[in-house]
Amino acid sequence: MKRMFSIAEGLLGLLVLVGLAVVLAMTFGGLRKGAQPGFQAFQSPIETPAPPPYPPPETPTVVPMPVPPCLFAGQPGPAEPGPPLEAYRFSEPRVVLTHTGAIGIASWLPNGQHLLITRDIPGTNRQFIETFNVRTGELNTYAEREGGSGKPVWLPALKAVAYITLMAEKDQEQPLIYHPELWLSYGDPQQVERLTSDISGALAVEPGGKRLWYFSRSEPDRPQVFDGESRVIQTVPWNVAAWKYPKPELEWAIRYRSPQFIMAWHPDGTQAVLYSQFWTFLLDVQTNQVCELTLGEYTEAMEIPPWPLEAQWSPDGRYLAFITTGHLDLPFERTELTILDMATGERRTLSPGPDIEPGRHYVTDLAWAPDSRYLAVLGIVRMTEMGSEKAGVFIVDASTGEFQRIFPEHDFGGGLWFTQLAWDSTGSQLAVNCPTLEEGRLCIISVESKSIR
Repeated sequence: MKRMFSIAEGLLGLLVLVGLAVVLAMTFGGLRKGAQPGFQAFQSPIETPAPPPYPPPETPTVVPMPVPPCLFAGQPGPAEPGPPLEAYRFSEPRVVLTHTGAIGIASWLPNGQHLLITRDIPGTNRQFIETFNVRTGELNTYAEREGGSGKPVWLPALKAVAYITLMAEKDQEQPLIYHPELWLSYGDPQQVERLTSDISGALAVEPGGKRLWYFSRSEPDRPQVFDGESRVIQTVPWNVAAWKYPKPELEWAIRYRSPQFIMAWHPDGTQAVLYSQFWTFLLDVQTNQVCELTLGEYTEAMEIPPWPLEAQWSPDGRYLAFITTGHLDLPFERTELTILDMATGERRTLSPGPDIEPGRHYVTDLAWAPDSRYLAVLGIVRMTEMGSEKAGVFIVDASTGEFQRIFPEHDFGGGLWFTQLAWDSTGSQLAVNCPTLEEGRLCIISVESKSIR
């Protein structure tokens, strides 16, 4: 039973991280605490002036029509020759940072020298958001936030970090009620900007690094975009409500849930995948044409068809990798890696890790190599006597589905799903969480391969 509670805790953390209101409905709007959050670090916040109020678009009442399935131009064929898994050479994991609390990995910065990370502040519900120089060990604090509300994101064009934090307000019935706000920092926690208090869900950076996308609480079916150059937030004309067509076989589940959509941009900015618990849409942003992706077969072992908890495009846009589940509520019975070839429509569903209990296996994170053929995956391989999950690192060939575990003698991960793994843009460094029971640890694995130039 301890094992199941531990997995549930890890999964609960991941859903907060990705802002999935499907499971924790209205998490941010209804999260209440009895203690005053510590925002002493924000001594002189600079609030961005609000843009002129724009009237909401007049949206006629529409009856959603079924969205057509996505069609693919190519046909599955033999995988093109590439370096075998054995061609990759990995150094022993090297501990580069330790901390008395948990460390989360958000992403590599483009220079391949700095990581964007979070560090929990022990004894509080707060986190530092920082950049970490893996060569020198230097930490630069960008902000301190309340709660672990999703990954902070790096805006390369602005050289800034955008993040969601929880802010407290008094309520007549409760001592404090927290709501999410979107903030921006250029590197000084004393000089941060509040962009908006109308936000819900996760953040997505458009290729180019100038524009930030998210969904709002007031218009949950229309994406919002912040333009870093004009400093204006605007509502996008897309109306996701018009795509959420009825699914009679799932009406019993849809009726009581309001799925929150999350975006993932194609690397060239021509497409975006918008995914939730019941619908996964692919949008062509040039033509505004939308189609629906299918992520697996609906089997008797599932409650609903497979749906994504996380989605990442390969760097060249050829593949979409998802972490999927076929279950509605915590604790999920399993999560798996689903790889979709966007050229041919070929789909592979994998479980690199073993069953830790009959029928239960879990993929907890993924990171693409820059060659767009291989990706690193974390999968739970065992549970400790104390009920903590331990993961292994697997290298997966997206074109064949072959995988191989590296460093079977090492344990990785530690409950912070989707913030444990990152592969730098040169392919030469893999950052991975490697905590112990006593402390958080961040490891760097050096990578050599014939495919890396």
